Amino acid sequence: MVSFSVFSTETALLEWDDLRPSQTQNQIVLPELSYQQRLALQEVFTLSQYEDPEAVADLAKLKESLKADGLDTDALLKLRAEYIKSQQKMAETVVTEFDGQKVRIPGFLVPVEFSAPLVATEFLLVPVAGACIHMPPPPANQIVRVSYPEGYKVETVQYPVWVEGVISSKLETDNVYLVDGHTDVAMGYVMNASLVKDYH
Repeated sequence: MVSFSVFSTETALLEWDDLRPSQTQNQIVLPELSYQQRLALQEVFTLSQYEDPEAVADLAKLKESLKADGLDTDALLKLRAEYIKSQQKMAETVVTEFDGQKVRIPGFLVPVEFSAPLVATEFLLVPVAGACIHMPPPPANQIVRVSYPEGYKVETVQYPVWVEGVISSKLETDNVYLVDGHTDVAMGYVMNASLVKDYH
């Protein structure tokens, strides 16, 4: 019989899919709509935010037009809201099976705190280059907030790195400063890194 502690120092190699829940397909199915129907539905959603007589009249016309196509706009907007809520829930669902384990995962850095020029001590680790900077943030379960007091000199955020350390699931939203200003970012995991090195 072998003690589990023998394996406790082994480093597990993670892939980003390992951090997603097993169910990644939204169970709410949206109906197939033509491009014109989608545009009309988007306008219905926009007009429904206003109460002035002109908007109300335009909204009634659009609803009638879509009804002629056999579409119930109120039901579609309700389904849309449920779909968005389901998508958000899946994005914020984390896995806990790696909590407290030492892992190694490749990714791209998004620096958030520095100890010296270009030396990052806190950063977000994400699966694609430029995430959170040039595009919207990935789902929370695809972001790891990494603490690395030793610091890593960031030459560029366009090249991947390996990060090793102890990971834990911890869903939180923090206001972080990125190159294009402050933004709220939802993160699914935290890691105390023991090593950060260029990806090879």
